[in-house]
Amino acid sequence: MVAVMEALPDSDLQFLRGDPVAKVEGVARWRDWATTHRAAAAILAGVVATHIATVFGFMEIGVGLPRLDWLTTNGVFYLPNASPNIQFLAGGLFHYADGIAFAVIYAAVFQPILRWRSTPTGNILKALLFGTILATISAGFLVQNVYYPNMDVGFFAHNLGWQSVFAIYLWHWVYGIHLGAIYNVRDSARK
Repeated sequence: MVAVMEALPDSDLQFLRGDPVAKVEGVARWRDWATTHRAAAAILAGVVATHIATVFGFMEIGVGLPRLDWLTTNGVFYLPNASPNIQFLAGGLFHYADGIAFAVIYAAVFQPILRWRSTPTGNILKALLFGTILATISAGFLVQNVYYPNMDVGFFAHNLGWQSVFAIYLWHWVYGIHLGAIYNVRDSARK
């Protein structure tokens, strides 16, 4: 793929030296759209990041990690007496709603308060930090207090094994990478 550098405004070239990803014409166009349509970009980022991470969670078993089925886990939590199919469907709806809501929270609150530049790489790093915070909340509180309160999962879910804790973090990092890649806005002072 060849980027057409002549088509980029000169104002974009001032940050390209430090971030080679931004030299790709499609990335620059996407960033323009995402910056202009922040709410839509946040919602889209939430849908895509949640979906990719969810599929990844089902496939983690292929690399020796436990399968993370947040759809069924949420369904059992919200509808404990429903059939497995209804639990999976309802859990999926709640799971995707959570992923979109967290993407909107990230876009409205978290991403703007981080002071490093909103380059493509900077945006992914910001979202990775956000994913790490979500993983810490998940492993440190939700797993033992919300999803499995009747099990002795231990502090930071360590009784489930290091693979489970790592899988939770890896899942949220996949979410964060895709969140930052799609919600790839420019600094608010830039147009």
